[in-house]
Order: sequence, then structure tokens, then C-alpha cells
Amino acid sequence: MDLQTDFLVIGGGMAGLVAGTIALEAGVSTILLRKGQSATAYSSGAIDVIGYLPEARQPFSSPEEGLIAISGLYPLHPYSIVGYSDDIAPNAVIDTIVNKTRVSIEWLRNHLEEVNLPLHGTFDSNMYPITILGTTKPTCLVQKTMDFGDLHEREDSVLLFVGIRGYPDFNPAAAAKTYLEDRMAIGEPPHKVVHCMLDIAPFGNSFNISSIEIAKHLDHEGSIKALGDQLKEQADQIGTTHIAFPPILGVHNTQTIKSQLETLTGATIFELLGFPPSVPGLRLQRAMDEIFTKAGGKLLVGFEANSFLKSGTKLTQITASSPRREVNISAKAFILASGMYIGGGISGDEKGVKETLFNLMTVTGDYHSASELLPSRSTHRLAISPTGQPIQSCGLSVDPQFRPVGEEGIEWAENLFAAGSILAGYNYSVEKSGLGVATTSGFHAAKNAIEFLIGG
Repeated sequence: MDLQTDFLVIGGGMAGLVAGTIALEAGVSTILLRKGQSATAYSSGAIDVIGYLPEARQPFSSPEEGLIAISGLYPLHPYSIVGYSDDIAPNAVIDTIVNKTRVSIEWLRNHLEEVNLPLHGTFDSNMYPITILGTTKPTCLVQKTMDFGDLHEREDSVLLFVGIRGYPDFNPAAAAKTYLEDRMAIGEPPHKVVHCMLDIAPFGNSFNISSIEIAKHLDHEGSIKALGDQLKEQADQIGTTHIAFPPILGVHNTQTIKSQLETLTGATIFELLGFPPSVPGLRLQRAMDEIFTKAGGKLLVGFEANSFLKSGTKLTQITASSPRREVNISAKAFILASGMYIGGGISGDEKGVKETLFNLMTVTGDYHSASELLPSRSTHRLAISPTGQPIQSCGLSVDPQFRPVGEEGIEWAENLFAAGSILAGYNYSVEKSGLGVATTSGFHAAKNAIEFLIGG
């Protein structure tokens, strides 16, 4: 089967869906290829812009503060590349980076609001949502269900951590202990933190329950009443003002579930920030898919790009296959947003770190060649390290328009642009910058691609 389009996006995570939607809003026909579930669906669902400077332990108070520091210290960071342009004066680069990132994040926030996935927070300051470990982390925006309201302002606030019997991924007792110790250390409310266990048997199962099973169960009408009755009994005994759930409050009806539980208990209900894979990540993926398709995009799921045609300095065609058929897609401009190791855009083995579709040049976080880098030489012994894993900084080197370049610094193809975690020069797990970089690079790579199409 042969297809033609103006704009082809390879990869269906945050970066690819943002890029594709930007193209559609500019009136450009767009097809997006995704071979399976993207890394966005496995994320926490929070929109991290920038939380930390690499190797630093003091978080930034706001994305703007972080972007100013990043742009001054890391000129090849994806955020820094956003500020490069021939018509921008050198003294205006930092302001440009901040403003372009702000525009990208606000665009995302507005579009998610339109598909009923409202976000809480502001670009002007980082917030510190509570995680399922009872710790906190800096982020820019969280889903509205993670807003814990006036928990830290009320002197009489009492927080209840809720666990589910048979759900092994959350220990409410450990989370409550960690969180209370942290609040006592700084002398701020709440001064009373407790925990409880509730019974839920989604689809008749009461052991080894997954978060997605619970979320789908709670989406069904009538499931909330039984949960609410148990919760109210626990909350009334201790005078609970705020109730923290693991991230399980439905996939589709999250706002309704939160509202119903608040009505039944009289307390503020909120979700904790979870670890991948998480239900909020799945919500975010589905919302972004809806934004893209509502804008008129064609989403091809289950197709993996595996070969290409190139004529001179331009990429002309991608061949993608599914288990049952093959499709040739011709386009005028392309976005490569195939992700890193989870998405399969980058792979690493004993032969080195490679880009898997075009065999583009890969570099380390220090912008040395990664083509012969052994992954074992670029990882720490500890799985969780304050400095992260250096191999996570590997990826593609791009020019100021986000076009991948070769060793000579010239773009591999004048109509191929890259965005998201496939880019080199940043470490999202350490910086807390994953979906922020994905959104911003996808937004502006698409803008550059549109300018190319107009000029072409």
C-alpha cells in the first residue's frame, strides 16, 4: 500500500504527537507512525520542565531559573538549541529559550484542557507533588487529580495514605512514615499522617492486582459507592482532611471519580505521583492521541519504520511494516521522534550505540562519538545514582533547526528533523526534564519543518 502526505512523524510519544499536531494546525497533512505503546504511556504523567542541574542536589525554584542555568552551562542542550536562530541577537538568546519553552508548555496545557485532562501548576514556579514513596520531587505541571490543595497550609490538616489489599505496588505505611518524617524535619503541616488498607476486587480478582485493573474497575458506574463507604469509615475515625491514593483513580472518568469520593468523604482526594508504568501516563498518551486525531491527523499504530529512500539531500519515502502488511509513505518533511531505548529509536550493544532507522551519527552527552561506545562503560554500578546513567545522555546531534547532522556538522537530510528523547545532550532522569524537552523540541522542530515546507 502506498500513501502520500506532506508531513510524516516517526514515533508516537509526546514529541511526535506535539510535532504532528503543530503541523496539522498549520494546515499540513500529517501521518504519524507508532509501532506500539510509547514511552509517554509509561511516564508518571507529570510535565517536568527542568528540576535540577545535572549533578546538583538543590532543585530549581522555577522552570525559568532552570532554563537560564542550562542555557549558560550547556549550549548544546535541547533547550539551548531552541534559542539558536540567525535573526536573534546574542544577548536575547536566553530570553528566547525561556519564552519559546513557555509557549510550548502553555500550548500543551491548553490542548489537554480541551480533551478533559486538566493540569495543575504554573510555568512560573516548580511544585513538589508527593510520590508513592512518601517523598517529593520538583515538577512544573501535574494532572489535576494530583493537586493536594491546602494540605500544607492548614495547621489542622490530617493526611490519610490509602492502600489496596492485593495491590503490591504501594505500601501506604512506608509512604506515610517517610512523608511524616520529612514534614517533621521542616516543622510544617500536616503534623498527623496515618494510613489504611481498603478492599477492591476488580473483575473478581483480589490479589496481585495491577494499577490499570483497579483504574478500569473504578471507571465503571457504581464501583465508587462501595469504595467510598469504606473510605468514609476510615476517614471519620481520625478526622481526615486529605486522602492520598496511589495513581489508580480511573483511566477515563478521573475527575468524576475524584469528585464523587470528595462528596462521600468530605475530604480532599488526590493521587500520588507514581513510577512507570503508571495510569496517569496512559491517560496522557490517550489524551495526546485524541488531540492529534481531532486535529485531522492519521495515526498508524502497529507499524514500524524499517527502511527509507533518499534522493540527493532529501528524504523521500519511508517503508513501514506491521505483522500483516507493508506500507510505503512518501512525504515532503519528516520528524524523527522514535524515542530512545524504550521506544527503539536508539539501541546499544557490544558494537556500540546506534540510531536504528537511518544509522545517523550518535554522540555521548559530551558530544563525542558513541558509535563504538560499549553501554557497560557508560553505566554506573548502582541502578539509581544521583548523577544518573551517562548512557541516557547519548543520542543524535542536531543543528539549530533540529536536523540530525553527520561528523562534518552538515545535516543528513535537509527535510529530516528530530525531537524528544532521541536527542543527545541531556539526561531527563537526573534533570527531571523528560516531557518538557519532548514538548518543546517537538513543538519547535515542527515549526522549523513547516518553514522548510513553505520555503520549499
